[in-house]
Amino acid sequence: MKILDTDHCIAILRGSIDLAGHVRPDEELATTAISVSELVHGAHKSQKPDENLARLDVLLAALTILPYGETEARYFGQLKAKLQKSGEALSDPDLQIASIALESRSPLVTHNAAHFGRLAKRTSLRLEDWLEE
Repeated sequence: MKILDTDHCIAILRGSIDLAGHVRPDEELATTAISVSELVHGAHKSQKPDENLARLDVLLAALTILPYGETEARYFGQLKAKLQKSGEALSDPDLQIASIALESRSPLVTHNAAHFGRLAKRTSLRLEDWLEE
C-alpha cells in the first residue's frame, strides 16, 4: 500500500500524474481522513465546487481511506513533542498524516519533502515523490 498526500491527490485530479508508472496493478492506494478533509475544503472553496466534489468522489471511491484513531493520535503526540524539543514545528495536519503513515508502515507519497523530510530523518517514515520527475 502507498498513501497519497493531499498534493498527489490534487495532481491525480488534474491529470498531472500517470499512475501506471508508479503503481503495480495489484497495489493498493490509500489516502488519509486528514487529506479527505483538506480536499473537500479545497473543492468547496473552488470556482466549481459541485464539479470538483463530484470528481473528488470518483477518486476517493478508488482509494482506501485510512482513519485517524487512538494509535495514530498517540504517534502524533510523541512526534509533536519530539519536534518541539528540537525547536522545529510541523503543522498538525501534516503530523497527523505522518502518524497514519507510520502506523500503517506504508510509504507516504508527497511533494512536501521540506516538511515530511524532517520526520523521515527521525523516524521510519518512508517518502516517495511522483511529482519530482
